[in-house]
Amino acid sequence: MNQLIPYLAEKVNVEVTGKKKLAGKLVDVGPDILVLYHEERYMYIPTIHVHNLNSDASDDNAADQQGDPGAMLQPDSISLMTVLQEAKGMFVEICISGSKPMYGFLQGVMNDYLVICSPIYNALFVSLRHLKWLIPYPSSHLPYARSADTPSMKPLPPALSRSFEERCREEEGNMVVIDLGGPSAKLGVIKKVGSGFIDFIDAGGSSTMLNMQHIKSIYAPK
Repeated sequence: MNQLIPYLAEKVNVEVTGKKKLAGKLVDVGPDILVLYHEERYMYIPTIHVHNLNSDASDDNAADQQGDPGAMLQPDSISLMTVLQEAKGMFVEICISGSKPMYGFLQGVMNDYLVICSPIYNALFVSLRHLKWLIPYPSSHLPYARSADTPSMKPLPPALSRSFEERCREEEGNMVVIDLGGPSAKLGVIKKVGSGFIDFIDAGGSSTMLNMQHIKSIYAPK
């Protein structure tokens, strides 16, 4: 039995990677994901990033506030991959680093990375390893209060690599931004990808070998 099932429908406190603490109602659990109703939004949190969880005995009723309930996904069976597949095409909030979330349309779910598109970036490739949470927005939500006829997603290449390393290898020789929006953001050129490392050249011409296990996202300006 999933050890979190006794906490279902209870108010809980959850600490996720990055020492981020969240409070809300635990509404569902799966083998590798939990669903927290937090500040009127459904947060889908991979359990690999859950450091601890305990009951919330406070009198704070924030988790039960009424209002726009956000979008609750309802796959046939809940797991990280079924949730991501269900959320394809939706406008989402994701957290991969620090306290600043990223926003865009979930356009692709590959083996170990996601393709997120926004009005600014054609495509941002996000390593699944670093996905802290995902919040889907209802279909009625207009991102940035723009009109409903604003294109939601831009065309992607007809065939995307299935793995994050293969996707990075396709950018060899190109300028990229690694960990866009995070404190470790880097701008430079991918010289070579192999054996789990990226040979990365910065503006000064210096070469650094970056371990792909610690790379959260890749953005390749086109």
